[in-house]
Amino acid sequence: MSAGQYAPLQGVRITDIGWVLAVPHATSWLATFGADVIRIESSVRPDITRLGGLRNGADGINGINRASMFNGVNFGKRSVALDLSQSRAIEIVKELVRQSDVVTENFAAGVIDRMGLGYEELRKIKPDIIMLSGSPLGQNGPDKDATGFGPNTQAYAGLPHITGYEGGMPTGLGRDYPDFMIGIHMAFAVLAALHHRNRSGEGQWIEIAMAETVTSTIPEAVLDYTMNGRETPRRGNRHPHFAPRGVYRSAGEDKWVAISVEGDEQWRALGEALGSPGWAADRRFATHDGRLEHHDEIDERISAWTRERSHYEATEQLQAHGVPAAPVLDTFETLEDPQLNALGAFVETVHPEVGTRRLAGLPGRFSAIPDVEYGRSPLLGEHTEEVLGGLLGLSAAELEELAERGVTS
Repeated sequence: MSAGQYAPLQGVRITDIGWVLAVPHATSWLATFGADVIRIESSVRPDITRLGGLRNGADGINGINRASMFNGVNFGKRSVALDLSQSRAIEIVKELVRQSDVVTENFAAGVIDRMGLGYEELRKIKPDIIMLSGSPLGQNGPDKDATGFGPNTQAYAGLPHITGYEGGMPTGLGRDYPDFMIGIHMAFAVLAALHHRNRSGEGQWIEIAMAETVTSTIPEAVLDYTMNGRETPRRGNRHPHFAPRGVYRSAGEDKWVAISVEGDEQWRALGEALGSPGWAADRRFATHDGRLEHHDEIDERISAWTRERSHYEATEQLQAHGVPAAPVLDTFETLEDPQLNALGAFVETVHPEVGTRRLAGLPGRFSAIPDVEYGRSPLLGEHTEEVLGGLLGLSAAELEELAERGVTS
């Protein structure tokens, strides 16, 4: 942390036993706020997101430290290699917990207890410890043993039932969308728990069921079914009240532009943007209900216009007339987007193996933290000796013995 840099979580230590996406995403946020996040991992059972580097490593060079997914959601942490299948490794984790404020994990329900690191066990070591556990369907109930990540968590939550195309099958929304959204909820929950502990001295166990969190984002569909017995129909990119609305193919390979007309004024503006074609004055389309009824025909007319223009050209022309529109961007276009760059959405980190890389930063700014300091993602086990020797006080001989026994591997 640079001199004078305000970090609200400075002095807070997190023992992070989470893996894949949701918990690592949460703890990276907390690391940018100044928390010392010690990530427990192992080469014996590497994080799934690290394995991507063995198949599709950065710059075409494969390696356990070259996975873009891992490096993109684990910035600002320290990595300690511990084989948690060994009892000595579990003892070391408990010593880390003794000097930590928060413990995070997202194994399947019951796994952390069988490892001897459940909340009841940890609170014996540190009574005011805050523990966060994440799993698809929670720690209790008939389906607690369900496993999975973003895609099937969506199914558990009911989201694909309303996000599929009209007349089609239920369809997932963005493969790993739940993990990132849930990670934000997890970070907020930890902040609330720290605030509570500061006021009361009490720790707590936070249980976040991933599917419940996703379900909470579709309250209209849930309430309409439970109270009125109505199922929300699948509409694809359409809206129940705005028309026309959709994503329209533009010039180029797999290029699209999103357009949403939200009233009569914007409908007239759309006609002007399209050059006032005769069909736009059709009386069938003059009212909101008429546009909803003839949505398919309107879509065909709009698509004929957008196909002749790039998604950028279509967006500029539509926005110039006051029509809500935006290009659908691929990864590379997103990184070059002038609006996102002007807002500081991306940050650069320097990694010892993959070099300088641009990552997605926090999607918000804080007046008290004008310059958020991002650290890079760690190499696997990079800080093992630093943490076990410096923080826990293990001697060089003890560290050598742990390495020989494969405890720190």
